[in-house]
Amino acid sequence: MLDIIYIALTLALFALVTLIAKGVERQGPRARGSARSEATDGEARL
Repeated sequence: MLDIIYIALTLALFALVTLIAKGVERQGPRARGSARSEATDGEARL
C-alpha cells in the first residue's frame, strides 16, 4: 500500500514541477524568430 502512495506522490511532484516550469516560461520574454544568434556568425565555434 505504501508503494502506491509513494508512486502517486512522486507523480504529483513531477506534475507540480511541470506546472511551475510552464508558469515561469510564460513570465519570460518572447523569443524573436528573426534574431541572429551570436553563435552562428559564419564562423565555426568549438
